[in-house]
Amino acid sequence: MIVGHIDQRETFSYLPAAVHRSLAFLSGTNLETLPVGRHDIDGDKIFVNVMAFETSSAESKLHEVHRDYLDIQFLISGSERIGFAVASEAHTVEKHYDSENDFWLAGAVKGESEVLLEPGMFAIFLPGQPHKPGCTIAAPQPIKKAVVKVHRNLFE
Repeated sequence: MIVGHIDQRETFSYLPAAVHRSLAFLSGTNLETLPVGRHDIDGDKIFVNVMAFETSSAESKLHEVHRDYLDIQFLISGSERIGFAVASEAHTVEKHYDSENDFWLAGAVKGESEVLLEPGMFAIFLPGQPHKPGCTIAAPQPIKKAVVKVHRNLFE
């Protein structure tokens, strides 16, 4: 997991070109007016899913885990808590892998940590790393976020 702020370019200058391209899209787009849904940056190699919803309790959610795509979770508005852990075979499988949507769901994960996101912040989760986005910090609230999906082949 990597965390940063879109306005602090010097802190992520060493990251791969595919991440730079994704962050450039985020910083160069009016995300407040970008409609909810999928927006292609480079076809199925890099695309962004824009979503708006109300946060909910961490206890009511499961961790998502991807095999083929890394996630750049970028908060547009609101605040959100994301639970995460390193990849491990010790994580319990609650829903088996869905290859069409590239995820499986984990219940209990070993060694969970948390990150709190405010607008302009992003968290990058690599394939295999469980993450539970959209959790409340103090009370449920509406958020808008963009999740850039970057195919792992772009890192080979």
